[in-house]
Amino acid sequence: MSHWTIVPVRGLATGKSRLAGLLGAQERRALNAMLLERALDAIEGSEGDLSRCIVASAGADALALALERGALPLPDAGESGLNAALEAARDAARAKGASSLLVLAADLPDANCDVLYRLRNRMLRGGAAIIADKLGSGTNGLLLPADCAVKFAFGEGSLARHRDAIEATGVKVTIWSDPALSFDIDSPADYREWQSRLGHVSAGEVGTDSIRQ
Repeated sequence: MSHWTIVPVRGLATGKSRLAGLLGAQERRALNAMLLERALDAIEGSEGDLSRCIVASAGADALALALERGALPLPDAGESGLNAALEAARDAARAKGASSLLVLAADLPDANCDVLYRLRNRMLRGGAAIIADKLGSGTNGLLLPADCAVKFAFGEGSLARHRDAIEATGVKVTIWSDPALSFDIDSPADYREWQSRLGHVSAGEVGTDSIRQ
């Protein structure tokens, strides 16, 4: 079985624009770089290396980081959107012989190799898995047979869309809820909660140097 992972990321300099009220441009870039590094660390730890990992991004900085780490960078023009970029990445993985795919969000600070290893082993029982976000309505990741002809539908309320689309192909779906994969940093409230959990600052006080760990 050839298992591939796809990590979509907007870009190190351009991502997390919703945090602009809390963090300056350099701090947001540092946060995005750290989150992508963590995702790649988790994938590398579960797979042994990053030779079967595709990082899809419109940001040259994210692609450079992927290449430096040994992942396969896939440029995205940035005009067609996330779902189209994932379609292109899936095509690239299939062309390289992928039999299963994990699409994993790049902003999951608690992701680790152990949870990804357990998730990957889910494929041994067949079917697909949708990684639920903290609200249970969004999608933080998808584990699919590479030949599952489902259209990606990331965005608000995407879990139900993905579940229905996968089931329509005849593939059994499991909703995967795991604290290590459900928490994503998207909003200022998410960032404050994460920093509070780390013990750097109180939930209502965020310093620009609190990214450093």
